[in-house]
Amino acid sequence: MDKRAVLHIIVLLVVSSCLYIITGSFFMSLGIMMLLLLIDQLLIQYDSKRRREWEERRRKEKEKEEDNHND
Repeated sequence: MDKRAVLHIIVLLVVSSCLYIITGSFFMSLGIMMLLLLIDQLLIQYDSKRRREWEERRRKEKEKEEDNHND
């Protein structure tokens, strides 16, 4: 397992424990945690999409430079 994944799981466990302590209600902390997980996944998808677009743009720029250099 990746170090980042383990760290991510640890952070989520700490947050969920703190939520339970703060709210005192299992179901309220569960609902908040579900919302946090949803937001987390949406941010991960957004980041990966932006990263792929950036890499694609970078690859096209390099190809264009190589074509100009070869001419």
